[in-house]
Amino acid sequence: MGQILSNPIIDKTVFSGTDEFTSFGISSMQGWRINMEDSDIQELKVQIVNTATDLEEEDHLALFAVFDGHGGPNVARFCREKFTSIFKRQFASIEQKQKQKHLESMYMDALENTFFDLDKELLSRSFNVNEKSGSTAIVILISKKLNLVICANAGDSRSIISIDGQAKNLSFDHKPNLINEKLRIEKAGGFIEMNRVNGNLALSRAIGDFNYKMNDKLSKYEQMVTCAPDFITHTLDYADDEFVILACDGIWDCLSSQDCIDLVHYGIHLGNMSLTDICSKIIDCVLSPDAEGSGIGCDNMTIIIVALLKNEESLHDWFQRIRNKNSNNKKNLISFEQKRRQIFSYYKFPDDDKLIFNATSGPPIENKAASTNNDKKGTTSNNDKEESHDEKDSKTGNPLNLFSLDKLLKADAKMNENVNTETMYEDNSISQMIASLSDAAAGETGPDTTDDGDDDDDECESANEKKRTNSTE
Repeated sequence: MGQILSNPIIDKTVFSGTDEFTSFGISSMQGWRINMEDSDIQELKVQIVNTATDLEEEDHLALFAVFDGHGGPNVARFCREKFTSIFKRQFASIEQKQKQKHLESMYMDALENTFFDLDKELLSRSFNVNEKSGSTAIVILISKKLNLVICANAGDSRSIISIDGQAKNLSFDHKPNLINEKLRIEKAGGFIEMNRVNGNLALSRAIGDFNYKMNDKLSKYEQMVTCAPDFITHTLDYADDEFVILACDGIWDCLSSQDCIDLVHYGIHLGNMSLTDICSKIIDCVLSPDAEGSGIGCDNMTIIIVALLKNEESLHDWFQRIRNKNSNNKKNLISFEQKRRQIFSYYKFPDDDKLIFNATSGPPIENKAASTNNDKKGTTSNNDKEESHDEKDSKTGNPLNLFSLDKLLKADAKMNENVNTETMYEDNSISQMIASLSDAAAGETGPDTTDDGDDDDDECESANEKKRTNSTE
């Protein structure tokens, strides 16, 4: 199950933003893990320039991402700090002859090059080739000009879209036991043991993890672990398409794609929750009530909900539109409390649903630093609070009393939130030292790999046959 604390750190970092194209809410929590290794990006509008014409592309392009680190937080932090700027640089470097390509292909080329450039820049710094840490990357581009969602994925984080209340996967999890992943790993000289690469890494694609990428006889696509992303695209139809979700595997270990869609719809149906409220309540649902179970619910957790706004539609109007659709469809929605009881059926919760979250609901902390992800000041705000209840209502429980070591770790995490990415690889933080000292005993450098109950393997293997899948509804 990996390194865990004696009690979970349940304070949540929340952030929200809106413009005329998309709105989002995000919540993240360290939970039972000894470090917070997740990072994220929310860019409501990415300004892109093509040097071949020196003209800014006339497109409203939104970018969202979740990076789920393992073996330490450094790679995920680096991805958060550098991804957008590298993507802009890659798009700008496309030559004039490539200008004849469709804009969709240009975006995908720039995204793929960004994944590989992140690896290249990591190695060019003070990273050691034997560095064992890495990060998954799930990235969503939403193009207004193309009316298109592009998902680039490496690892087992996941993105989905709600289409009239039904879940459609925009990515598939890169697990070592998938047939194409298994064949690549074995051809590169590796093996699969306990559904892990060389019995160690629980996913088969990642940024970082350089000790799996050092075969100089193989291309970057053929390495035992590659950061090459797979792509799925989706043409938007605002009559049916409602919202996009991105989340790390800490969420998907506990919920199927459809479960997550249903919980978001339930939160919208209540009528008094913002997007961040819904994200936070989903995290409350899937956080393990104890550390005695199978390990489900003991990972870091990050989830982003992106509302797809029609032209001239406010976030308030979007909430009302989705609620009206729920009423018209008479959809039977499961509550947060019911889902929590289902996930942790072994645990004896209080009979009163009002008490079921008391031990797992921490106060939200607004992520001020997240505003640096936006090119223009003022593009991110808490405007979705027009749909939210009083802030006090979200504090349904008091933080647990942690042992002194846990408090020390938490304080250290706070001090390192805004770490300088140029020097962070020499970070000798308390949590890093403890993590490295216990690494051998824990025997894990990757996230837990537990079947979330989805029966998606056949679909995943079929999707994996093609590097890029263009899927429209």
